[in-house]
Amino acid sequence: MNAEDFSKFVEDQQQTAEESNVDWTKVRDAWLGELDSLHRRIVDYLRAYIDDGSISLRFTEVMLTEENIGRYLAKRMDIKIGRQLVYLEPIGTLLIGSKGRVDAVGSAGRAQLVLVNARARSAADLIAVRVTVAGKGSATVAPRPAKQAISWTWKIVTNTSPKKFVDLEKKPFLAMLMEIANAW
Repeated sequence: MNAEDFSKFVEDQQQTAEESNVDWTKVRDAWLGELDSLHRRIVDYLRAYIDDGSISLRFTEVMLTEENIGRYLAKRMDIKIGRQLVYLEPIGTLLIGSKGRVDAVGSAGRAQLVLVNARARSAADLIAVRVTVAGKGSATVAPRPAKQAISWTWKIVTNTSPKKFVDLEKKPFLAMLMEIANAW
């Protein structure tokens, strides 16, 4: 590294600071709206069980702290199934490759729900990879063409290796609940 490289780095950081006129209140509110949407969807999946009294729900406010956004309250969903308690803990919105994450926690483990690009099938789809070929320099392999509109959707992250994203639908959600509540 030379002084020129460092000067370029400092200049880039100044431009980044000037370009970041982000309305963090708007970002937080959009995230909380997506979280409410997730909760409504799950209530729909569980509606028959809630109506017959075999599942009960409760919402608890939890404090989150995120860089730039600061401290704020979000809702945690508690799902009581007999003696089992599974809760959906909001983690935040300022995450690499996604617009939000919620951890589903039960007595036998945990799973993740992520708000990601609808086209993403795995974490690898969310990142660009820099490849260096000996003697030929490097190139960036993008996961998708630049400037495509992103449609954000909730997905379940599998507990398999490699991790995959499964569309959040009723059947996979119920299977995830059973897995983390030790029903398998």
